[in-house]
Amino acid sequence: MSLLNSIDRDHVLTAMETWDAAGGANYMLVRGGVSTHVLLHHGREYDAAAIAGIAHGLATGRTLTPADIPGGSAGASKALTRLGFDIRDDSPPTTRVPGTRSSAPRTRSTTTRSTGTPRPTRVAASDKPDNLCPRCFIAVPATGICDNCD
Repeated sequence: MSLLNSIDRDHVLTAMETWDAAGGANYMLVRGGVSTHVLLHHGREYDAAAIAGIAHGLATGRTLTPADIPGGSAGASKALTRLGFDIRDDSPPTTRVPGTRSSAPRTRSTTTRSTGTPRPTRVAASDKPDNLCPRCFIAVPATGICDNCD
C-alpha cells in the first residue's frame, strides 16, 4: 500500500492553502521552476511532490519529503491525478505519468502542402530550451557564466 493512499482531495486543497500562506510560490521561483510534475489548480502552479508531502502530513501527522514518496514526483503525480487534480508533466515523453499532460502542445513533425509533399515544421527560437546552471537551476546567459554562482 502506498504512503499516499491516506490523503484525500480535502487534504490536498488544505495543503495548497498552507503552501500559499507560507510563500510556496517563491520556492518554485528559487528552484527555477525545475519540478517536472506541476499541480495546476485555479491558474496557480504547485510542486506536486511538495503538495503531496504536505497533504500526507495533514492526514497522518508526518510530512513527507519528495525523497520519502514512493516514485518521487511521478508517484505524487499518480496519487494527485487519481484524486482528480490536473498535473502538467514536463518530464521526457518516455517517462510521463499516464493521465498527466505535457507542457507543450502536441505538434505534427511535418505538414502537407496542397501539392501533397511534406514540409518540415519550424521551431521558434523561443521554443528552444535554455541552458540551466547545474547548481542553482537558473537560465545561464549567452556568456555561459551563471550570474548567481560564478
